[in-house]
Amino acid sequence: MNGNPILLLVFTAAVTLAGCSPEVDLDAEKIELLRIHVADIKAHVDGDVAALMETIPEEFIYVGDGKITRQSRVEIEGFFTGYLKNATYERYEDLVVPHAEVSADGTMGWVVSQMAVTRTEPDPGGEGTRTRSFVYAGIMTYEKVGGKWMKVANASTFAP
Repeated sequence: MNGNPILLLVFTAAVTLAGCSPEVDLDAEKIELLRIHVADIKAHVDGDVAALMETIPEEFIYVGDGKITRQSRVEIEGFFTGYLKNATYERYEDLVVPHAEVSADGTMGWVVSQMAVTRTEPDPGGEGTRTRSFVYAGIMTYEKVGGKWMKVANASTFAP
């Protein structure tokens, strides 16, 4: 700095401002996460793979059945394409009010939910259809990327 008071002032201001972040409206961010949750339910019911993919990043982590799996966006799109093809939902609803939280800096968030699902789907044996009912309980985690919430990981449980 060579003792230059102007450079010292600019340096001090830059360091101070770098540690500051704009005020985050945590309630608005929680509402946005809950809006995504509701939109995902609608996308399942409508069989809308494109809508489900709007918040899926290039890599996603899934935790379930005692395993941790990293999935690419392409793999997830392929899964939903097959999973939703010729499926109909008689029931897909929250059993409890979903709970959303957002980090103080507004960069990370999560939604925990419990839902009842009844769906009719093609029978795996290729003969007709079958109806399945289950309860899902899980947590979806999000990261704010470029001003948009993206799903980064999910831990799921299923019960009859």
